[in-house]
Amino acid sequence: MAKMIGSMVDVSVEDIEKYFKTTTTLKDWLLKDGYRPTLLTNRVMATVWERPSLRTRVSFEAGMGQLGGQWITLKAYPKESADIIFGEDVRDQASVLSSMCDIIMARVYKQTTIDGLAKHSTVPVINGMSDEAHPIQILTDLYTIMEKKGPLKALKLTYLGDGKGNTAQDMAIGCATVGVHFTLACPDYSKHALLQKLDFGLPLEKYWAEAVARAKKSGSKLTIEHDPIKAIKDADAVYTDTWIAFDRPEEKAAAEDIRKIFLPYQVNVELLKHAPKAIVMHCLPAYRGNEITDEVISGPQSVIYAQAENRMHVEKGILIELLKPLK
Repeated sequence: MAKMIGSMVDVSVEDIEKYFKTTTTLKDWLLKDGYRPTLLTNRVMATVWERPSLRTRVSFEAGMGQLGGQWITLKAYPKESADIIFGEDVRDQASVLSSMCDIIMARVYKQTTIDGLAKHSTVPVINGMSDEAHPIQILTDLYTIMEKKGPLKALKLTYLGDGKGNTAQDMAIGCATVGVHFTLACPDYSKHALLQKLDFGLPLEKYWAEAVARAKKSGSKLTIEHDPIKAIKDADAVYTDTWIAFDRPEEKAAAEDIRKIFLPYQVNVELLKHAPKAIVMHCLPAYRGNEITDEVISGPQSVIYAQAENRMHVEKGILIELLKPLK
């Protein structure tokens, strides 16, 4: 059966070790020797886009090209000129794509779309981002932390922002898998009716329960903290993501009120005085002056651009491992 990466739930510690080993080999070959092994010649990746992308599209397509493979870009927007329509039964889409392509990468709005593709596909399916999960981003982030800080076991990552975001939910599982202590710094949602109305909140139970189960095996500590200063104390990595989904009209309309609630969790120079040795991470796009400041993005603690570049390197490692012949 083909390997699926629908969320970090589908990724084991053994998978991570394997992906990272291959990533390091390929990255060293490229950056030290300029060597681009054409290991995926005549392999074809279908990339499906229900929502726009910069880093995910460029990194996957550039990575596939560097490995000698090809890709087909299928857009679901605008509807008037779409290549794929998600009103069609996903079983039919998965079956057709599987019969002609070697792997499917989809960036969609709903996790249920990823689940449907994975269930009915006979080739590997990668979630390039959904409303609930962002597994390739998390794998990239863990790899970047390992590069900058060394072995992951017992390091501490503090995530500042909403707990129900796709990055936060998958990051909790990723950290728990490899033994990184994970602290979520977020508002007390019980005190904010607006956030409740807009469906902000703590991670969904299915993701948090998975993180808790894995933490018991790895020794990771999972913490929810409303005080941002306490949250980042002794952090090795400080992570943030956008507070507002501007493609959701209801959030866009309430943007200023959301910003006021989350402003204490902004990653700025003053807050970072409490985590002077931490690297600063953001999955981008960043809304400078909201969740993070200009000064921090360009500052000495930031690894944001290295993190973005690593998307391609890690994806190359994943593509190689997923497309290896089954033994």
